[in-house]
Amino acid sequence: MKRALFIFLLAFVLMASHVFAQPEKINESDYNVAVMKALEAASARDRRIVTVEKFYTGEQVTGTRNIVSDFAGPDAKRINVTAEFGGKKTSNDAIQIGAEFFCHDAKNGWRKSAKECSKNAMMAIPDGEYEYFVETDAADSSRKIYTRRATFVDSGNPARDAVRLKFIEIKIVADDNGIIEYTETRRGGIDSNGWSSLQVTKYDYAVAGLKIADPTKEN
Repeated sequence: MKRALFIFLLAFVLMASHVFAQPEKINESDYNVAVMKALEAASARDRRIVTVEKFYTGEQVTGTRNIVSDFAGPDAKRINVTAEFGGKKTSNDAIQIGAEFFCHDAKNGWRKSAKECSKNAMMAIPDGEYEYFVETDAADSSRKIYTRRATFVDSGNPARDAVRLKFIEIKIVADDNGIIEYTETRRGGIDSNGWSSLQVTKYDYAVAGLKIADPTKEN
């Protein structure tokens, strides 16, 4: 009897988890309000944001890009971008403190700059007809997952069509206070043998000793 009751309760929990994890369709306005709240909550804290992006042709990795962004206080940030495509490695390091900009290169080290020198390595999010969803994270019921996705149709020539963006899905995971924990973005074509990319960004709000200073004055 106890065994039968246990099996029944286990089955109920599994079914309930499946039901609770089902995404609910929401409108664009509600999605934007939730995402803006999460971004504002993150921006109010010192944080390290680590992005790892991999690019594929079929199942083969053809390139990688890593971005580490540190934010300390109201107006200081440091961004380091490393990438490897076709066997070629590149690196870019930049600091901004208020209205002052600093750039770094392997030959000359750190130097002050008249303008921002961090390269915007993130791929843009294209306009399109998006669908919006929210769901409870099956792995942690205190978190919510906000999803935005769209598919695109291109009537160009076959060669151009093969490399065009066909699909994008963005997941933003926020804790019970509405603060971003991580995001996940998938891009690519409908054809599984075509190009695609996976970008995972994690937020860390407890980085010990996070400090950003003028690098030209460091010993």
